Amino acid sequence: MQVNLLFGFLGSGKTTLAKHLLARRDLATKTAVIVNEFGEVGIDGDILRGNNVDVVELNSGCLCCTLRGSLMLAVEELRDKANVERVIVEATGVAQPSELLETLADSSLDGGLQIGPLVTVVDIAKFSKLTTMLGDFYSDQIESADIVIANKIDLASPEQLEEATRQIRDLNPKATILFAEQCEVKPEQIFEREAPGLVEKARQELLEAARRDGERRRPDHAHDSALAHHDDDAGSAGHHHHDHGAHDDPHEGAPAESFVVTGAGTARRAGVERFFTGLPSDVWRAKGFIRIDGVPSLVQYSLGQLEITPAPGSASETIVFIGQAMDRAAIESRFALTGRG
Repeated sequence: MQVNLLFGFLGSGKTTLAKHLLARRDLATKTAVIVNEFGEVGIDGDILRGNNVDVVELNSGCLCCTLRGSLMLAVEELRDKANVERVIVEATGVAQPSELLETLADSSLDGGLQIGPLVTVVDIAKFSKLTTMLGDFYSDQIESADIVIANKIDLASPEQLEEATRQIRDLNPKATILFAEQCEVKPEQIFEREAPGLVEKARQELLEAARRDGERRRPDHAHDSALAHHDDDAGSAGHHHHDHGAHDDPHEGAPAESFVVTGAGTARRAGVERFFTGLPSDVWRAKGFIRIDGVPSLVQYSLGQLEITPAPGSASETIVFIGQAMDRAAIESRFALTGRG
């Protein structure tokens, strides 16, 4: 089984990339996608569903820490029970690649997986701002990458593009940099790559540690829920959801928190735009489905940038907010006014 890893900070374009890859994949290769979201409610899985693939959602935690066992259980079941040949893993925007690489390198499935390449998507126009804001947490996603997709070049000035490219090359001179709008890259640039050296390096380091310690470490596979298959609108695509109780820390080391706001009826577009324009800087990301002027819509907000697109067939009316030290009460109060136009 081939496992392709997608990383990138909140709002960088990972889900857009995954959607492109799924739509343009080789149909002869049975493919699944594992979506890991930081919030309690999954939005990205709904966006990706309908591509005639199995979708596995792992919410309320992060693959690189609390959901390690869940990830490997999902991969194992997709391989052995669903005969999946390729898995695209879209990690949460606050995941640390180095820790996930260790999980995969230390996996009991070691012999049956081909890992990589590891792809990191960056919002090139916001690169310098995010580097300053997040520091080492952000740079780790770039340093660990085999491929860096410099996304949203249409929104960046020539100076921003030049400076961000220089910083990326300083952080990771060995990575391939692909420049893109809306993550439009050719699937073969991602899929037709040999297994990256980073995973092999992590594996060798673990083997060396095992030799020193006298035993090999294993990820925790104690996970008490099985994958449940359900038909979706495409007929053959599955939707799996793993529930995790309150004992799971959403992300012990992440510099972020999240909460969900439920929509109430139809919002007005002018009210929605005014709401997001007035959000404070401690709200980094918001995404979800609400009815705007009577039309089911997908709303995506990232550090001052708002995108609203029609989402026919969406029954969900929830928005997930992700940020740091957010005033939930104030945000909920202001969101309730979006129906006034």
